[in-house]
Amino acid sequence: MLKISKNSGLTDIVSDANPITTQHPTTGSAQEVKVWLFNDDATRTYQGINIDPTDATGGDESTWFQLAPDVSGSAGTYGAASAALSMANITSANVGVPFWIKVTVPSGQSVQNKSDIKLIVSYTEYAA
Repeated sequence: MLKISKNSGLTDIVSDANPITTQHPTTGSAQEVKVWLFNDDATRTYQGINIDPTDATGGDESTWFQLAPDVSGSAGTYGAASAALSMANITSANVGVPFWIKVTVPSGQSVQNKSDIKLIVSYTEYAA
């Protein structure tokens, strides 16, 4: 199964109980986070991978999110706000493929804890 980790050792797995977080000391600020997508099952490979920021409830703050591929350890070109990121096929188990998330809180927003924005990972799974 594909999973997202907050560290390159693939041990800090993202879940509802362990979300990706950013802190914005001022409105209008942006924070970047590097995360790793990986396959934890050597009997499976994955193709057609897309990661899509989606707001589950209320207003649509997925537009605060931009995704970028990793280019030699740095963020590549960020896509449009709330746009999905296409990833290369993942055929090896337990090898992290890094990508970047940039969260920009628009100016004028009040202090809040947003917990309803999810990264939806879609793919086609094959036997290895």
